[in-house]
Amino acid sequence: MVEDKMAKANTGSEVIIFDEKAMVAHAAREMPNIASVHVSKSSKVHIGPKIVAVSQTVENKEMIKDLPLPKYIWTLLKNTNKTERLSCLAAMVALAVCITLIIFYTVYGKNKEEPVLDTAPHEWKISRDMWLAQEHLENSLPDEFKPVKLVVVQHTAGSECYTFDTCATELRNLQGYFLTNLRYDIPYTFLIGNDGRVYEGRGWNQEGAHTYGYNRCSVGIGFMGDYRGEMAVHTKVTPKQIQNMMQILQEGVNKGYIVPDYSIVAALDLRPTKSPGSIIYKALQQLDHFDNGTQFANRNCSQIHGYIK
Repeated sequence: MVEDKMAKANTGSEVIIFDEKAMVAHAAREMPNIASVHVSKSSKVHIGPKIVAVSQTVENKEMIKDLPLPKYIWTLLKNTNKTERLSCLAAMVALAVCITLIIFYTVYGKNKEEPVLDTAPHEWKISRDMWLAQEHLENSLPDEFKPVKLVVVQHTAGSECYTFDTCATELRNLQGYFLTNLRYDIPYTFLIGNDGRVYEGRGWNQEGAHTYGYNRCSVGIGFMGDYRGEMAVHTKVTPKQIQNMMQILQEGVNKGYIVPDYSIVAALDLRPTKSPGSIIYKALQQLDHFDNGTQFANRNCSQIHGYIK
């Protein structure tokens, strides 16, 4: 009947008219009236409204959150099973190990320096070819001053070097400076690196440019670094440096470049200079061949070799 009225009202018109009383009566006829329900062999059926109280759980969680941190953690642990507690313990141990390792390598790792590899073509004596020196011709020592009687010791008052690679680089820089600015080769006969090695400068029988007035009749030894003890930052001399200096001088004696009773003199005892510095000077004073310069000061090469008085 409702459908008929709705159909009639909708015919030829865009306005739909509903009869509310008719719809209610129709719905009432279609809804079944259940007087009773019989359920057998089932314990999970509930008929009618069911109210579940959750206020107690929420209240307990709020109370737990208000506890101090140690009690809060302990309460949570009590409410977990054994597997969950073991997993939590393993995670905490792993975290503690990670933190310990981070602290260890941050604090102690910086203090442990990695060993520096230092290899060289020769154990203690480095030729010009080995440190890649530029070719440059200088004057040979005059024959009348061979073999030499005098060894003059200086310092470069420049950078230090503690490996073959760094010393070779420093020597090339030093040579480049002299060639570019002064138009002559590295001034020393030999140089002593902070690694203890002896580096060939101009080499045997070559006239040096290290000590004015004595270059034509001496061997010039230059220690790399600044050995002025009065300076806040200065270089320290090592036994290995002194040992290898004496070894190269003995080689000079054996090959006839130096007289056996040669004298080692600090440049400051011959010229107005602070070279080779107080630290080297103290080390030289311990050597058998050391001379304080009294027999060489204010004398030229001819006088030193006895050609003139």
